[in-house]
Amino acid sequence: MPLQILTPPTAEPLSLSEAKLHLRVDISDDDTLIGALVAAARDYAEGLTRKQMVAARWKQVLDSFPGPSLMGVPYGRTFSLPGHAIYLERGPVQQVVSIQYLDMGGNVQTMPATDYTVDYSSDPVRITPVFGKIWPIPLPQIGAVWVTFDAGFAAPMTADLAGGTVSVQGWKALAVGDALRLSNGGGALPAPLQPNTDYFVRSVVSPGVYTLATVPGGAAIALTGAGTGQSFVGVIPEGLKAWLKIRLAALYENREEVAIMNRGKIEPLPYVDRLLDNYITHEF
Repeated sequence: MPLQILTPPTAEPLSLSEAKLHLRVDISDDDTLIGALVAAARDYAEGLTRKQMVAARWKQVLDSFPGPSLMGVPYGRTFSLPGHAIYLERGPVQQVVSIQYLDMGGNVQTMPATDYTVDYSSDPVRITPVFGKIWPIPLPQIGAVWVTFDAGFAAPMTADLAGGTVSVQGWKALAVGDALRLSNGGGALPAPLQPNTDYFVRSVVSPGVYTLATVPGGAAIALTGAGTGQSFVGVIPEGLKAWLKIRLAALYENREEVAIMNRGKIEPLPYVDRLLDNYITHEF
């Protein structure tokens, strides 16, 4: 199914300083090149795994709603792949923004969110009508249905020391009491925030702007430092980052499409691409 990116990620999963540290480069001459190679490696990994590293907004286009089919779980199984489900082809999905379609008059209609249910726990994510509802009848032409959704392991975050708030770009709306984890690349999180620690939304100041607490309902954390490098809400898996670093080094050291060896032979390391195996979304 066609996928269109509506809002690309605003940061890379590897910061320039992380990339240069792995490459053992301490000059700035190749900074632009290294940044481009990080983007190229990330794009390849995302295409292969169908996983979005840093949050982006996508539109998946369909010719019609799927189905109809009978809903049922095979005997002895606790999970099904119903024929009337929409499967989103990029993950991890943070939120379905809308499901829209062209009606028989050619007008754009938006389905009420109460008419469908989203299983965010499955990979790929499944969407079906709620019990007692069916998919609408769209105009019978190509590209008549589309789903807009946000996907990504992590989203860029900045801190406002004066307000004691953190701002998140391209992430699902959080509510008071929601738990979240933070991460950072190439620096440190805003003080006193730490990685590998659960934090909780203390208050919602405005859309995407929050105060945090160490326990649900606890006192708001007073931020004392803006942080360095690139901070994120969410965590990009280390397996993906390790693969990126290895592929980045290969691209940086080999500037041509062939390698001429004076002696010996090229030996690919078989474990490298296996680092991506756990993150691949397979077709059903």
